[in-house]
Amino acid sequence: MDYKELLIKILLKKAKGYSYKEKTDEYVVVDGVKTLQKSKVTTKKTHPDVSAIRALIELSNSGVEISAMTDEQLQQEKERLLGLLAIAESAPPTTD
Repeated sequence: MDYKELLIKILLKKAKGYSYKEKTDEYVVVDGVKTLQKSKVTTKKTHPDVSAIRALIELSNSGVEISAMTDEQLQQEKERLLGLLAIAESAPPTTD
C-alpha cells in the first residue's frame, strides 16, 4: 500500500466516524503493594469529521479549489464520496 492509499484509508475512517474501546484500570495500594481493583472497558464512538471530508475532496480533486466549484460540481463530488464511503463500509474490517 503506498502513501496516498494509506492516507485515503485513514481519512475515510475519520470522515465516516468509528468506534474504539477504552480501558480504564483502578488500582489500590494495600501494604505497599499495588493491586488492580477494577478494570472497565468502554466502547466509544467518534463522530464523522468534516475536515477529513474536506481533505478527501482536496486530495481527490488534484488542486481544484472547493470554493471555486459550482453547486452541481459539489453535488457530484458529494455523491462520489458517498459511494467511496459505502465501499469502505462494506469492506471487511482490517486489523491495524
